[in-house]
Amino acid sequence: MSIERVETKQGHPVPKSSHGARGPFPPEIFFRPEVINNYARPGDEILEGATAQNNFRPPKVFKCRDCSMLVLEHEIPDHECQEGEGSGQDA
Repeated sequence: MSIERVETKQGHPVPKSSHGARGPFPPEIFFRPEVINNYARPGDEILEGATAQNNFRPPKVFKCRDCSMLVLEHEIPDHECQEGEGSGQDA
């Protein structure tokens, strides 16, 4: 297979120097967005245990009145009082 070199015409004008993106678009869309690392606004306090999954609220902890054990809110339905403490009833 032979290779043949063919001179062609440039189909569009070539700029003499490099430049930024141009065209019908406003220049603002080519700016790099600001990187935000600090999501807390001044004066706001994100409490320990607060995450996006719990809407930036820390988990609630309750104390069982029978056995005085600390129980997380989502663990209340499954809580069983410890042996030998209190009356043995659920919180």
